[in-house]
Amino acid sequence: MPSSAKILNTCRKIVPRAIRQHWPRFKVVAAQLMDKNLRNMSSVMLGLKDRYNGERCCIMGTGPSLNRMDLELFKEEYVWAANKSYLLFDRISWRPSFYVAVDKRVVPDISGEINHLNRSLTKTMFFFPARFREQWVIRGGPNVYWYREVSVDETNLPDGMFSQDASEWVSNVRTVTIAALQLAVYLGFNPIYLIGCDTFYFVPPSVSRKGDNSGELLSTMDDDPNHFDPRYFGTGSKWHEPHVDKMLFHYEQARRVCDSLGVNIYNATVGGNLEVFPRVDYTELF
Repeated sequence: MPSSAKILNTCRKIVPRAIRQHWPRFKVVAAQLMDKNLRNMSSVMLGLKDRYNGERCCIMGTGPSLNRMDLELFKEEYVWAANKSYLLFDRISWRPSFYVAVDKRVVPDISGEINHLNRSLTKTMFFFPARFREQWVIRGGPNVYWYREVSVDETNLPDGMFSQDASEWVSNVRTVTIAALQLAVYLGFNPIYLIGCDTFYFVPPSVSRKGDNSGELLSTMDDDPNHFDPRYFGTGSKWHEPHVDKMLFHYEQARRVCDSLGVNIYNATVGGNLEVFPRVDYTELF
């Protein structure tokens, strides 16, 4: 039986020229017809609200500080992972309970790896902005959950930058950790511990830019200093120029909302530059 992608490509070839201008909308409708989790994403997300009420979880960034941690200690924890965290899998015996990816430049670049993960890690819950399904970048599945992503509203701080109802919307972000935070709070986790959130970035001179003033970057060597593995944004990887100041501002708004909700967030990262949340020693969690 042909794959859904092949079916879509066949449809594109036979669609009359007169209506090809509507192809983007056709893709959205086709995705909704084939994926009930997308078609009913608000009600599906609503069913997840407070499912883990009062449980603790860890949101794992991808900073180099992970190399200074005994990650095996997290084997029995609820852990949120993101992006190329799968490069860690040959070092740990466990797999994350949750996975998030949001970057419109990174996700298409690693869609093959992500689609393999959401087929092979059947016990992991995957969360993505709906546009990745509507654009046929990420495949659906029973463990794949979609949400409506909206632009931040800096005229309504802090609420316009941190959703309190992920069944309605989730704010777009400068760092995927804050997307995971919004979802973890919605699922009822409290307290929440951050690890690997170094919040420090350096663009190596080997990295090329799409244009002189473009924030779209392309790595030419396996020399990524910003993540736990030099291959993370290594040869051929596409990524965006990071803006730490905007990340920290978003973290500050996230804390304001979580404080108002009584959700406790702690930074258990080894070192790093994130001082928005109270620090704890990760070894004392076990």
